[in-house]
Amino acid sequence: MTASTHETDTLHAPARAPRRDAEVTDLDLVRATRAASTRERRRAARSRDLTALLHSRPDLSGVHAPADFAVDGVRWCV
Repeated sequence: MTASTHETDTLHAPARAPRRDAEVTDLDLVRATRAASTRERRRAARSRDLTALLHSRPDLSGVHAPADFAVDGVRWCV
C-alpha cells in the first residue's frame, strides 16, 4: 500500500513553530515589569535631582521653564 501524495505531504510536513507575537511568556512579563520599574526610578531620580539643584541654586529659577514646571509639580505633590 502506498499513500497518496497529499497524505505523504501531511505526514512529513515540518511542525510549525508557535507565533512569537501571539504569546507572552513569563520572561517577557518579568522584563516588561523590570523596564517599567527602571523607568519610574529614573523619573523619580531626575525630579529629585532637579528639585535639589533648584533648591541649592535659586539663581537658576526662571532660566528653563520646563524645569520650573517640574519643580512646581513636585512641590505640589508632596
